[in-house]
Amino acid sequence: MSTTNESTSRLSENEQALQWQNEFLVERLTELELQLENEGWQVLTGGMDRELSRDALRTINRLARLNWLKNPLIQRGVNVQSYYVFGQGLEITANDDEINDMVQKFLDDAKNQTELTSHQALLLKEAELTLFGNLFFVFFVNAKTGHIRVRTVPVDEIDEILTNPEDAKDPWWYKRTYEERGLDGKASTKTVYYRDWRYEGSERPTSGEISPAPMFHVKVGCLSDMRFGVSEVYAALDWARAYKNFLEDWSTIVRAYSRFAWQVNVQTKAGMVAARSKLRTTVSDGVAETNPSPVTGSSFIGTPGTNIQPIRTAGATTSAEDGRRLLLMVAASAGLPESFFGDVSVGTLATARSLDRPTELKFVSRQTLWGDTLQAILYYALVQAVRAGEIKGNIISDDDGVPQLELPPVVNPDTGEMEERDLSFNVSFPPVLEHDVTTAVDSIVKAATLGGSAMAGTMDKRTVTRLLLTALGEDNIDELLDIIYPPDEEGDTNEEEEEPGSEPPEGAPTTDEDDLMPPEQEESFEEAVKELRDAIRSIMP
Repeated sequence: MSTTNESTSRLSENEQALQWQNEFLVERLTELELQLENEGWQVLTGGMDRELSRDALRTINRLARLNWLKNPLIQRGVNVQSYYVFGQGLEITANDDEINDMVQKFLDDAKNQTELTSHQALLLKEAELTLFGNLFFVFFVNAKTGHIRVRTVPVDEIDEILTNPEDAKDPWWYKRTYEERGLDGKASTKTVYYRDWRYEGSERPTSGEISPAPMFHVKVGCLSDMRFGVSEVYAALDWARAYKNFLEDWSTIVRAYSRFAWQVNVQTKAGMVAARSKLRTTVSDGVAETNPSPVTGSSFIGTPGTNIQPIRTAGATTSAEDGRRLLLMVAASAGLPESFFGDVSVGTLATARSLDRPTELKFVSRQTLWGDTLQAILYYALVQAVRAGEIKGNIISDDDGVPQLELPPVVNPDTGEMEERDLSFNVSFPPVLEHDVTTAVDSIVKAATLGGSAMAGTMDKRTVTRLLLTALGEDNIDELLDIIYPPDEEGDTNEEEEEPGSEPPEGAPTTDEDDLMPPEQEESFEEAVKELRDAIRSIMP
């Protein structure tokens, strides 16, 4: 019995020692965290080695939002990227006529325009993606028509992403916690789970409400093993704040220089009192100013021994240009040239008309990301239209749960043969660089004529016209094409049958007569292209 009591007592002592040790460690960690905060830093990892905690990301998002509203450098960097990505608009079409009608209906929906498809909405979504690193789209589907409406959930309301236990890169469910405020003004906390738009499994969360609307997550500023994206302005926040503090300090020094503009030397105490009486203002006495400052060009007349001179501030060692390195750190983290942040002295005609290659590729890469995102959303809309029966076809699910479509073939009106349906979508952006317009037009003409004066049959007239309109940044290209090439006038009417067995000479280019213009139309087309190029060159500085 005594042995048992001794063992119990020893275990109790060890447990007490461990508790004291844990308390000591907690105190030391808390002290270290406070030291970090005192240095202007915060603990952000939340005990995770590969990913920031949700609280840390919310803190970063809050700082990014406030700095975008207040700090000119952060706002400028975010806005410039939005302008380059969406400032010239974009064109979204489908090659199949029936699918294109569905696409245009989706784009023209008033609520979709408010959230995503209008020019302003796209600019805001690009800014939010840059600031917060995440976008969470939610699709609300009309079961009868298959039409979808898009909404986004605020980033900070997503608490957790539940993934495949065997594959952390395969998201299944998104946990959202938010406050729902009723018409009576009372707020209640709700927890809702959203299924990932590609997840077709049967595993479900054991608690919380299940939303019927699927969710589509887009993230940037992170590595592939991170579930959440990170604000792309995160790296610039400290340097933008440092540059702001530097300019404030510099302004303080300049203000101090201007506080005392004159130095008065007197020989006696009585002279000092007299000088102060002469120079002081009388506004503080509660009466009208009776001792105003001298007007410009006044003369100073003093007694012997009194000397007044301006304080010399020329050659001060502190200059606003000394903070340029801080500005360069902001520019580097934003991936933008220094001239984009207001310093036109480092810009030239070349920088105004062109971009360095990394910056150009940055914008093109972002446009590609948005192109992939919009194509994915449109494909989901097409799947729902087929599921609702608005578009005839079959839905086949692969092993990974991603739905695949099979649409019945259609008759080609030109050949009369059955052909497969084209399910692809076209998301076209105008060239990033302005000077590319002339180059693009010349390239299109050369590709259509192979450097000659006649159409070479490499592209049909409608395709050439579409490319030219896209290069010029025209809106509503489909409507313009319908005006230029009415549906009942598409194709040539002067088709001639070739003699049986006739073949083109060896080495001659093989062209389809349907792609060639009649001589009179070909001449008009060439003249129009020439006028177009001349007009572009005339407006380019």
